[in-house]
Amino acid sequence: MSRTLTKKIICILMAASLVISASGCSILEKFTAREASKVLENALNTFYSDPVEGLAGEETFVVPELLEDSLSFALEGISGTSYEFGEAKVNKNRTTVKIPVTFSNVITVEDIPMGTVDEVADALEDCDREDVEITFVLKSSKGDWTITDFSELVDTFFDPYESLVYVDENGMPTSFYEPFFDECVIDAIWLDPMMGNPVEGNSISSADALVGYVYFDRPMYMTFEADLIKDGTVLQTIEVGTDGRTVAYCEFYGENYSSGSYEVELIFDGGVVASTGSISVR
Repeated sequence: MSRTLTKKIICILMAASLVISASGCSILEKFTAREASKVLENALNTFYSDPVEGLAGEETFVVPELLEDSLSFALEGISGTSYEFGEAKVNKNRTTVKIPVTFSNVITVEDIPMGTVDEVADALEDCDREDVEITFVLKSSKGDWTITDFSELVDTFFDPYESLVYVDENGMPTSFYEPFFDECVIDAIWLDPMMGNPVEGNSISSADALVGYVYFDRPMYMTFEADLIKDGTVLQTIEVGTDGRTVAYCEFYGENYSSGSYEVELIFDGGVVASTGSISVR
């Protein structure tokens, strides 16, 4: 056999070996991508079948505490979407797979004004829809595939609905909404329980009652709670109605208001609406 022919045979064998090697690698990568994709598809189907509880056992899937109406809107939004897998990328050792998933028709929840449930629903209908791509990373350990992070599902489908604020027939928010109270609270002061005048200075003589006033720039139709706090500890809590008035009258009595530092906090739905600041009882 001539030397030239021998070289040709060797070159052909080497080329064939490279083709077989590359082909085998491609087959293994495709198999790995397919296995990882099945795991992700099962997880997403579980999410769509029960968006709140389906993935509840996953550490990175934490649904925020939404108002009942907000959660209903979020679930309705999810039901109107669909998803499609992109091309999976497999690392050299076939232990990590990254799979882009495009979610279509996702509601862009932004700039929704306060309103009744019906008004908010109408505003959501007018929101833009868009495609959102989330890349999921899956890792293999002893043949088992694990999705490392589900948090972007929460960011996309639940978190935007935390911003929704609802009002009642009087235009009052039905849950604590800080910007509303920042706008409408004018002042919070102490009143002298005997004279009914604003307290001058930061102290008052011992009394049988303590009175705080919160002024608003509009008639209020809300029921608040008021805490009387002594030296950092809540001493009394009362209910304070407004019934269309522009003040919340917080009168505390029936306790021994001994010397110490006192403060009144007006509270609605767990949020602090206003505070009188502290005053010393001599």
